[in-house]
Amino acid sequence: MRVFVVLLVLAALAACSSASPSFDGTAFSPMRPAPLFTLTDQRGHPWSLSAQRGERVALYFGYTHCPDDCPMTLAKLSHAIAQLGPSGRTAEIAFVTVDPARDTPAVLGAYARHFHGAKIVGLTGSRASLAAVYRAYHVWSQRIPGNHSNGGYDVSHASPVFLIDANGNLRVMHDDDDPRSAFVHDLRALGA
Repeated sequence: MRVFVVLLVLAALAACSSASPSFDGTAFSPMRPAPLFTLTDQRGHPWSLSAQRGERVALYFGYTHCPDDCPMTLAKLSHAIAQLGPSGRTAEIAFVTVDPARDTPAVLGAYARHFHGAKIVGLTGSRASLAAVYRAYHVWSQRIPGNHSNGGYDVSHASPVFLIDANGNLRVMHDDDDPRSAFVHDLRALGA
């Protein structure tokens, strides 16, 4: 009888340790591999999602001329990763532009330097390569003519934040207006 009880306890402990973490965002169930892509980073080098194994990646779509949501979301993500302490060294933000006409590698690099506390990789590419990434992640964008004196424009776009675990699995999705504490919680859960 004791052997049976010990086996039941061991089975229960194994089930608990293999259980999926609880997320504050919307969990992908079942988890699935994140769609892979290769784009150009802010240094002009190829950056592939497949090469990020061992890192947790917060994938966010936006643009550098964004007046509000994009910089606020990047700041929130940067601070969330900084709050992870030493484990934050295995987390990065991949910022994919929805405005490749203005967001050159140099512009993305200068923009990323405004945010502290996390590694941010600004990504761009050809219209065709970016369109494939947008389709894979179901992200849309649309250029909106503005009343800018210099003929500028805004870009309306979907702005989810996808959290990808160190094994390359798409685990959870957040809205850009989710609180920083939700990002901290879920990034920490992915690192456990």
